[in-house]
Amino acid sequence: MAEPTVAKSQPPVQKKRAVQRCPNCDIRCDVSCFVAGALARCGHCNVRFEVQREDSKPPPPPAPKQPEGPFPSLDGFTVHERIGQGGMGEVFRCTRVSDGKPVAVKILTPQMAAVPDYVRRFGREAAAMAQLDHPGIVRLVGRGKAAAHVFIAMELIEGTSLRLWAHKNRPTARLLARLLAQVAHALAYAHARAVVHRDLKPDNVLVTADLRTKVLDFGLAGLHSEGAECLTQSHVAMGTANYMAPEQRKDAKRADHRADLYSFGVMAYELLTGELPVGRFPPPTKVVAGLDPRWDALIERCLALEPAARPHSALELAHALEALAGVHTQLALAPRTKRKAAKSGIWSWLGIGTAIAVVLGVVSLRVSQDHNSHRPSIAARTAPKKPLRR
Repeated sequence: MAEPTVAKSQPPVQKKRAVQRCPNCDIRCDVSCFVAGALARCGHCNVRFEVQREDSKPPPPPAPKQPEGPFPSLDGFTVHERIGQGGMGEVFRCTRVSDGKPVAVKILTPQMAAVPDYVRRFGREAAAMAQLDHPGIVRLVGRGKAAAHVFIAMELIEGTSLRLWAHKNRPTARLLARLLAQVAHALAYAHARAVVHRDLKPDNVLVTADLRTKVLDFGLAGLHSEGAECLTQSHVAMGTANYMAPEQRKDAKRADHRADLYSFGVMAYELLTGELPVGRFPPPTKVVAGLDPRWDALIERCLALEPAARPHSALELAHALEALAGVHTQLALAPRTKRKAAKSGIWSWLGIGTAIAVVLGVVSLRVSQDHNSHRPSIAARTAPKKPLRR
């Protein structure tokens, strides 16, 4: 009689991991322990979203692919494809007919083009870009209007947003400092020409294949030079909420270049730690082990509530970041500026008194010389008078 065979033990079947992208930051999140319809929280941006488990319900039939709508017709450009879309307009990959140069053309939607305020804001973006010619800032190629379309033509940059690039490549702190130093240099150039970005965030910075950064989207830029038209209303907050400086939340019109430095600090903290500096946030060295402690001082200065306590300029910030990247001699940030500097009254009065005393001395000496030159000497006055001859 044949002996019964014993079935070999099979390894436990591993359950397939369920992954879903966060609708806010596009990060892949593990939702294996959630059922369809439950609310999960993204570990990157802390935003809650509804879980959609494909294994718990039959997949929907594939929707028929809708043909892409007709591209707009722009005089002087050949439109190839849509490469981006935002709240105010769309971006297309185009070729300039005159020289065959590839460009990116940003077009204001017809609905937005019908509102004069949005057209003025769109024109302000072009005006801000027209003043800037820097390797770290997307350059303006042209602007115009074709039928119902208002457009801005820019140089075409093949790159990835700094947010997605950092998530994909996980750069070291030194490499991140090198990239952020490039952004700071671009900001310093813009600030020197009275252009304040006012919407700085990782999504508005592109990283190219050769690790160069490009700042883009000056749609909310403020022009602070003399004679520049200011379209921002008083007591109106404009920008992305998580990156806005406190003074920009209250009144965007009065926010100067120091508001960009605050946004820069939020961006740097997020890229270093993966979190936003909300409330009583810990310093970066408490979140990232082995981080250079100079990061703490730099970000603390940028995120100061009082604008006067932040770094004096983006150029100073760039030099500090270059020191952290090891490509520049170490420079310390300049001391904080006091909110209300004490007036040195005693030295002012001493200076004024000294000046007055010098002036009075010179005047007195001059008067005395003039008086002595017209008065006879003592010997002449005491000499006996000669009798008059008759």
